[in-house]
Amino acid sequence: MRTPLAITRAGAVEELRIALRAEGRARAQLRLRALLAVAQGEHVPRVAQLFHVAQRALRNWVNTYNRKGVAGLRDRRGGRRCRLSAAELHRLRARLLAEPTTADGVCSLRGVDIRRILRAEYGAAYARSSVYYFLHRTLGFSYLKPRPLHEQTDPAAQAAFKKTSPPSSPRSAARTRTGGWKSGLKTKPALASKAR
Repeated sequence: MRTPLAITRAGAVEELRIALRAEGRARAQLRLRALLAVAQGEHVPRVAQLFHVAQRALRNWVNTYNRKGVAGLRDRRGGRRCRLSAAELHRLRARLLAEPTTADGVCSLRGVDIRRILRAEYGAAYARSSVYYFLHRTLGFSYLKPRPLHEQTDPAAQAAFKKTSPPSSPRSAARTRTGGWKSGLKTKPALASKAR
């Protein structure tokens, strides 16, 4: 029979509680809570079932914590590095904040235009969906969606309508009473007494 796996570090319960209070990410909190349960004497299979994690993963966390402490539990996964350097990002940000150049051939830059700029000026190939993610996450830009405009819209007719239309709706002549029952079902007292 296998020996139950346990946390062997001295002061582990208090250390894990402090780390749990300081942690803001849900995935890391789950890991710390599971380890805290093991440190308090629960068996690994029971804790894995309670927290809906694989026993092997929990055993790995316990072993890593025993060897390296809380610092060893940090999530080392990271995304792909940015294809542009810090200086190139700064130049690109300035380029996008300025108005489009005549070489761009458009009055406002769209995702396909920014993708073309990245490929031509920086040698970085991005997919269209990745360009929007890059603009939002890396450069901190927000999404801007223009209001739709029908192709047969006549701006002159709209301006004439605005000039000839009345400024607002006319006021109602009669005042309405604002007391008593405004909405809902009116019940008789006899019906209310039967409901008790």
